Amino acid sequence: MTIFWSQNYNGSQNAIAEHILGLGVKIAPKERLSIQPIRREWRHRENGSGIKKAGKGGKREIEGTAAEETVVEVEDAEKSVGDFSEAIVRLVKINQEQVAAKEDYVTWKRFLKSPPLGPDLQRMEKLWSGALEILTNGERDWKQRLPQDLVDEDQGLHGLKHVQEIMSERANRGGDESFIEVARPFLLVITHPALLDCLTVDIYVGDLYNFISGSGGTRAVPFFQSLGNNLLKQRLASPGSSSQILEETLAAMATALREVLRRTQKALFHENILALVDTIHQISSSFDLSRSPVAIHTVVMRVAELQRMIRRAHGLLERDTNISDENALESRHEVTSTYPRDIQLPGDRHDNDRRDITEISILPTEDEIRSERIEFLPSTSIDQPHFLDGVERLLDTHFRLLRHDIFGELKSYLGQLLKAHQSNPDSTRGIGLYSGSIRAYVQSKASVKYLDFTKNRGLEVQISFLLDHQLQKKSPSERRRWWEESGRLEEGSLLCFLSFEGAGSSLLFLTVSQKNTDPKNRHGLASGGKVATITATLASEHDESQWESLVKMSFPRDSRNFIVEFPTVLLATFVPVLENLQQMQKISRLPFETWIVPKFDTGKTLKNAEPRIPPPVYARVAGFKFDLKAILTDPNVSLTLRPGSDNQIMLQKLQQFTSLDRAQCEALIVALTCEFALIQGPPGTGKSYLGVQIMRVLIDNKLGPIVVVCFTNHALDQFLEHLIAVGIEKVVRIGSHSSSDKLEGKNLRLISKNETKTGSERHIVGKSLAEMEEQSRFIKSKLKVLSNLTKRNWTGFNAHLGRRYPQIHSQFSNLDSEGFTLVGNLEPFDLWTTGNGENLENLDESLGSLNAILPMAKQDIYRLALADREILLSHWENEVYDDMIRRTFDDIQKHSRINHQLRDIYDEVDRRVLETADVIGVTTSGLARRISVLRHVNAKVVICEEAGEVLEAHLLSALIPSVEHLIQIGDHQQLRPQINDFSLSLESQQGRYYQLDRSQFERLSAGEHYQAPFPVSQLNIQRRMRPQISALIRNTLYERLVDHDNVKNLPDVVGIRGNLFWYDHRNHEDGPSSEKTQKSKSNTWEVNLTHALVKHIVRQGVYQSKEIAVLTPYVLQLQKLRFTMRKDFEIVLGERDQEQLIKDGIVDETTESANKDTKHALQKKAINNFQGEEAKIVIVSLVRSNKENKVGFLKTTNRINVLLSRAQHGMYLIGNSETYSNVPMWSQVLGMLRFNDSLGEPFSLCCPRHKGTEMLVSNAEDFSILSPEGGYDLTIAAIDVCQNATRTPCTRRFHALSAASGSFNRVVMSVQNSAVRPAAIAILRSPTFCSLVAISKKNSAAI
Repeated sequence: MTIFWSQNYNGSQNAIAEHILGLGVKIAPKERLSIQPIRREWRHRENGSGIKKAGKGGKREIEGTAAEETVVEVEDAEKSVGDFSEAIVRLVKINQEQVAAKEDYVTWKRFLKSPPLGPDLQRMEKLWSGALEILTNGERDWKQRLPQDLVDEDQGLHGLKHVQEIMSERANRGGDESFIEVARPFLLVITHPALLDCLTVDIYVGDLYNFISGSGGTRAVPFFQSLGNNLLKQRLASPGSSSQILEETLAAMATALREVLRRTQKALFHENILALVDTIHQISSSFDLSRSPVAIHTVVMRVAELQRMIRRAHGLLERDTNISDENALESRHEVTSTYPRDIQLPGDRHDNDRRDITEISILPTEDEIRSERIEFLPSTSIDQPHFLDGVERLLDTHFRLLRHDIFGELKSYLGQLLKAHQSNPDSTRGIGLYSGSIRAYVQSKASVKYLDFTKNRGLEVQISFLLDHQLQKKSPSERRRWWEESGRLEEGSLLCFLSFEGAGSSLLFLTVSQKNTDPKNRHGLASGGKVATITATLASEHDESQWESLVKMSFPRDSRNFIVEFPTVLLATFVPVLENLQQMQKISRLPFETWIVPKFDTGKTLKNAEPRIPPPVYARVAGFKFDLKAILTDPNVSLTLRPGSDNQIMLQKLQQFTSLDRAQCEALIVALTCEFALIQGPPGTGKSYLGVQIMRVLIDNKLGPIVVVCFTNHALDQFLEHLIAVGIEKVVRIGSHSSSDKLEGKNLRLISKNETKTGSERHIVGKSLAEMEEQSRFIKSKLKVLSNLTKRNWTGFNAHLGRRYPQIHSQFSNLDSEGFTLVGNLEPFDLWTTGNGENLENLDESLGSLNAILPMAKQDIYRLALADREILLSHWENEVYDDMIRRTFDDIQKHSRINHQLRDIYDEVDRRVLETADVIGVTTSGLARRISVLRHVNAKVVICEEAGEVLEAHLLSALIPSVEHLIQIGDHQQLRPQINDFSLSLESQQGRYYQLDRSQFERLSAGEHYQAPFPVSQLNIQRRMRPQISALIRNTLYERLVDHDNVKNLPDVVGIRGNLFWYDHRNHEDGPSSEKTQKSKSNTWEVNLTHALVKHIVRQGVYQSKEIAVLTPYVLQLQKLRFTMRKDFEIVLGERDQEQLIKDGIVDETTESANKDTKHALQKKAINNFQGEEAKIVIVSLVRSNKENKVGFLKTTNRINVLLSRAQHGMYLIGNSETYSNVPMWSQVLGMLRFNDSLGEPFSLCCPRHKGTEMLVSNAEDFSILSPEGGYDLTIAAIDVCQNATRTPCTRRFHALSAASGSFNRVVMSVQNSAVRPAAIAILRSPTFCSLVAISKKNSAAI
């Protein structure tokens, strides 16, 4: 608690203290009240009163003796306390524990204030043991101060000298065992989580490790080698014993060595580094891993990591210097005919063709785009050639394939564009192109209008371009609406600025940073005129060449410029993943490599091997067991699970005392007791439910924070909502793309706002913001100089001439010889450039040479001929340009470094929040974006939901360094990961070599010809579909699938005869779109029939909007369904469907919404985006119907499986059976449907109150005739069996007594048959009908 007040100070602090106590301020026994005068420049406002000046002085502390709670009346703080001079007094309640922590730190810091006085092991032990105590039990402020003080030599501290002392002690007392006891606290300090995980102090920790390493490891390696020899001797002396000091010291040494090699790459090449790692390996190998402590398991993992780092560094160096491409290939396998192209190792195709993926620029270079040579794309199969092995090969392969999937077609398209424009400049004007999976829009007459720099947003550029003719015709408000609904130029989307000048060209990648659609903004997209403006930023902010290109493009030039927009390429969704793969490759890190990366083998060993997966490292501690009380149905029962115990007995108990079925119990045991677990959940088997139960056990056993990772935001939201529903509240959701109301208060950004910063952090934030503000001003001024450079005015040259050419600068003074200021609109320099006002005849002849011009200019600048002035101006322009470019870029980089330090503070605050969570929810791309934070959270468990949909590259990136337990839950027989490039997909002939869209889950569970399938726990009891529906996937894919009893008596669908039916038709799909960019498919006839069927089902009045779903494989069909049906329904599209519509360039410019009172919200989705969801009734529009029997998307069993397994009560498919019958799985499905009479042409409708009457409909028009209101036709009611006592027409609306007058016209229109018209009119005239329908007087008179 802090109280401020301003008074006249004319007394002692004792008087202040006495008055404070008189105000009723209570001081608890462990608190002190500190009276601290504040610096004069500080300001504070309390209750609206301003406080200005402050005096300086000492402080007085009053120790508390009372036992009452502390009560502070803030308003009393402004009472008079005597005649004080102008001062501010700050009252601070201080907890004595905090005081003690400070005193402990001050005591410890005294060690640093004096240099080492010689070898003294006792003093060393006190120094480092004291530091360890502070890091372990001290206050957060002092933990952060400790590394700063260790490396700070400007304040008279000698921390680094003490570090040097203990590291040099090895030579003097290498054989002294007591040295291990001294080295242990030192190693525990430098590897303490408070140092390695705290992002606030990372810069100081980096400085510390740079010192520890010495030049190329010359200080660290000998120290560790000497210590390792001591540890080895001690271990060999008592091989069977267990020493905690030895184990902890060894683990800390291995971790410290890893940090040295990670932070100082040159240490990897120290001549003794291999011997050192071998020593550590020899010590760890002497332990029995099955019974060894966790510390030794840590050492084993560290050794493997260190060996890979060293091998990779030396291996790459050797290949770069000694091994040719041909020899590298000959050392592996011969090229087989199955390889789709000639193998050429990376290295010389273009300037971005590197063997080491860590050196590859993620964004393509211009040289790369122009290259016509085939790119090096390795196969995912390990029996195919590659120049790397193991972890390095896996990371290399997925990095290259993922990058090609994103940029492959983009590079091809831009390359063609560059060539096309060179031959025909008009070929790129205003064209929207669809190149395979890449949509591109080209805007002509682009220009860089303005460069700006702000403290928060950094460097930004405004780019204007010519609008398309159609947009030019629109009004500003119409333009605004179009830009907002088109999905074009959204923030984060990729732009390519193309510039052609003469025979040359250049390109620059940018991303949209601000999209302004306000018509009033002159620099936006929707203002009047033919030009629009977008604000962007450099895609590669640290690339100096890109920065220089941007500045050049801002100068007026005789060039043709274009902007190419790639609306589907969002760097934020994949760049973090690629960067994380590069970082993992750099340090050769991959958890669970034993299971993820099997070594190459002939196949015999691996096929016959049954892997034994050990428990997670944290569960290998003696006596560890999982308490299962969180999932038990009987609170009086106690049940624990010990890894390695008898699973059969545990299985029986779990079935008895939990809500899980037998397969779920088996999967639960595997998930908890295996460090790497795969759980397959066929549709409806409750894999998400099982995932929640696993989470409950893990959290109840204090194993949080647990990282839950999903590929999509929707899947993540669903799973986190399930956790909250069972009472798990400490959930933190990373990312801003959640659409869940329940998760609004769980967002990391919101929670972190309430987290306090330490004093050190507040100081760094304040200092950084001030420095960034200052740097922004510097950069702005330099940008102004650059913008004025082409104008050749005094503003652009003044500072440069004053600094480089003072003798010339003085000649442009605006003071005359007598000291009077010259008046006028132009500077003397501006007049001199043109010779304005001078007698040109008096000028010297042209010297022609810069070397001759400069000496003359220093003597008399006005004697130079105009031609020489032009030479001199051009020279100065180049000097100013080069100087400003360099200095401005340096300032921008400095600003970036300060901003990075500032982000580290906020990241550290986020990290502290995440550490307190039980669950951290994040998407795969979100995890990669926040990896700098998550790698320091020390989460031991990662659970991946819908793992079958996650690209392996994304999953690899999600394996944070601290993970000890990975559980993947999914189904590889449902949807695969989505990729852009079909040539990399399993579904294409060429793509079978790459198999990029095969998840790690599928790769491991299906196995390879050289690798046995990994053990998978499969769930087998489904609780979703009625048996008729589940049979379609049971008889084709899941032989073991069993129907739960609760699905055997599901109610029949109301209004339709039969719960499963394929309406078979021969109406062909729509022809190719007139828009060349459109590659999706549609079938208008199916759209109309689907619309009619949906209206019929909705009008039964039984089903809620969320219980009906319409599925289709094509987004164009989805959009046509949306347009047709929204007159009657409110259409609900999923996030991924909206994105797919934008990706395919399907923009609906008509936004007419339904205005009917009967409007319902209806789900409508593409099949690819409906996995994991369900609906009571599913209607499927299959679309494809053609003579060639081309099926398209629905030829793969994965998509067919998802399509057939979403419905609970009823499913109705509309499609051409002949088209689909040539696909094996469809053929089986059609056979089952025929056998059960569930395939044919007419739909059989019925009225739920008169089921004996059948209505057969064959097209959309039949519904309006036979079932205008969801029942059956009035004609039938008049002449058939459906005539109740009142002879009212039988419709669902009328049964519900909710008819509207609007129904009258439809009823009248349906009785056109002359044979039944008299009876129908009689019914219409009946009083009962008139009262039910509430016919207006006008309509009654008409009858």
